[in-house]
Amino acid sequence: MSSAQYACSKCGEQAIVQGEIGLRTSRDLELIMVVRKDHGVEKKVPLQPRVCGKCGFVDLFVQSPEHLKIVATDKPVGSNSKDRPILEYDF
Repeated sequence: MSSAQYACSKCGEQAIVQGEIGLRTSRDLELIMVVRKDHGVEKKVPLQPRVCGKCGFVDLFVQSPEHLKIVATDKPVGSNSKDRPILEYDF
């Protein structure tokens, strides 16, 4: 990680809490996901928190945004998808 990733985006201090920090629902302890739905295709990436140890501010980000991109090999989730077909300019 670069030093900018250790800096709080609110107070600017280099006080980001290190270690395994995650977001989970309180009911079933499932990870909170960022979900993209387009053309009947559903892509999911876990939402990651970054917590400042000084001011308590929480930044949210995804570790791998490239996993949200739709590619030609992706199949629609439902067989009754009525969205327009995936075209080259969608990538």
